[in-house]
Amino acid sequence: MIIIGITGSIGMGKTTIAHMLKRFNIPVFDSDKEVKDILENNNLVKEQVYKLWPDVILIQANEKKIDKNLLSRKIFSDKDNRKILENIVHPLVHKRRNCFINNANNSFIIALDVPVLYETGTDKVCDDIFLAYTSEKNQKVRVLSRPNMTLKKFNLIKNAQWSTRMKKEKNPYLISTSYGKLISFITISIYLIIIIFKKKALKL
Repeated sequence: MIIIGITGSIGMGKTTIAHMLKRFNIPVFDSDKEVKDILENNNLVKEQVYKLWPDVILIQANEKKIDKNLLSRKIFSDKDNRKILENIVHPLVHKRRNCFINNANNSFIIALDVPVLYETGTDKVCDDIFLAYTSEKNQKVRVLSRPNMTLKKFNLIKNAQWSTRMKKEKNPYLISTSYGKLISFITISIYLIIIIFKKKALKL
């Protein structure tokens, strides 16, 4: 099995790459989706968040719900808060990731879509890594067009992640998302051919 990590800073096109890999019938683990599910449906996590930051909890019909916008502002504006939440959520995400890998035994290639891939050490379980990138101008335009996004929030999120320069120093496969989806798709196709050829060459 080949495990490909997909990463990139906010607004760089990481999700687009993940969708393209799915077109090759490659199973993709979506860590953002798993984090969202944990925050919405894991009652133990909600209780922990309530004890730490009661003001981010909404109580509706006797059920606790996390206001993700409030929580986001709280954790991205305070490094200590972010670390506390990561210590709660990341082990659960890693457990789900490992289950995903173990259940994908029949797949030749799988992918892990993780925005903080290097920051969490997830790169160590990957054979190859795809890094999505674009210009800072494109990144800013994309992110600020999202609902409930502000320039302040964008900068807080961006500064909480490794810079693209730092990620490039790890020598991943680089995928520019600046020139349209067709170019990105062709680039991914070429990289997949290289990765598969490399894997088969090692078996000779």
